[in-house]
Amino acid sequence: MALFDAYRMKNLWKGGLLLSAIGIGVLTLWYTEQFARHLRAEEERRVELWAEAIESIVQSDPEADLTLATRIIELNTTIPLILTDAHGVILNHRNLPGPDTSSLAIEKELERMMAYADPIQVHLLPGVDQFIYRNESVNVQRLHAYPRFLLGIIAAYIVLAYFGFSRARKAEQDRVWTGMARETAHQLGTPLSALYGWTTLLEEEGASHAAVAEIKKDLARLQTVADRFSKIGTEGKGQPGNLRELLQQTVEYLQRRSPGEIHLQLVIPEMLPEVPMQPVLLGWVVENLLRNAMDAMEGSGEVTITAVHQGSKVYVDVTDTGRGMNARTRRAIFRPGFTTKTRGWGLGLSLAKRIIESGHRGSLTVQRSVPGEGSTFRIELPC
Repeated sequence: MALFDAYRMKNLWKGGLLLSAIGIGVLTLWYTEQFARHLRAEEERRVELWAEAIESIVQSDPEADLTLATRIIELNTTIPLILTDAHGVILNHRNLPGPDTSSLAIEKELERMMAYADPIQVHLLPGVDQFIYRNESVNVQRLHAYPRFLLGIIAAYIVLAYFGFSRARKAEQDRVWTGMARETAHQLGTPLSALYGWTTLLEEEGASHAAVAEIKKDLARLQTVADRFSKIGTEGKGQPGNLRELLQQTVEYLQRRSPGEIHLQLVIPEMLPEVPMQPVLLGWVVENLLRNAMDAMEGSGEVTITAVHQGSKVYVDVTDTGRGMNARTRRAIFRPGFTTKTRGWGLGLSLAKRIIESGHRGSLTVQRSVPGEGSTFRIELPC
């Protein structure tokens, strides 16, 4: 349960950081929009001033000094403008985006300006009016794009950094689990050798042959467990092997040791192609799935193991009639440390998935799980 609490705390931290990042992004965009609104209002005042300058030029005396009015008109180098008469005929334009200045392009730009803001009216003479249409300047457009571009770069960097750190952490965890497993196998080696010697001594002293035979079976089982630990972390596909025989041996072993109310049913075709495998590790994966299935049924039910050959793949399904899983548990079931058992460490399915993916170039997934109806785990192996 401590591992489960740590996993939940890690998810809470991730959720908090994600919400903080979203809040920062929203705040940045809101502030930018407020600043852009201020700039748009400033640009509107500048266009109004430009309209007043035109009125001054048209309505002034021929001898009047028009330097200021002309200067105001010339200083506008960023705001796109189109001047039309009262009938909508285009008379002039300035600072339009793009190199296309054909009449069709200017008319399309005028439509966009009409949708953007109301025109500013220019009173030239009594009964003679013109209208100035405008759009956002290049500076305002850049202001809109800049925070989005910056936030996109930051988000991409965070995502890449997250995946990089996650891969590094996962690789480190794999090395730790592999090291612990191999050290366990090494530690088991010495007492196993001694126990084999003691069984030989018991046989020489006339001990019960039945008892010695059972001891040897358990020792062989311990040797298999030690071999499994020693091979965890081994890369490569292994050698072609008989999958049908491996499944039969695993089912027979567990059926003898399962409660009488739990039945294991093996449904596989007579002929299955050989698959590249590491028998010791693949057998452990199947055994782990079967034990989990039996635990999920809490004393009674049926576990069905099926194998199907399709194309270049062999699919092995382990289906139980147990309590099933909800969507949240399904998403987390293969994560190291996650467990629904009171005494579980949450490492079995994580190691099983790693063995299938790294050691057999296959996949291990939850094919189906319905609360109250049971679950199906699928092993996909290349053949």
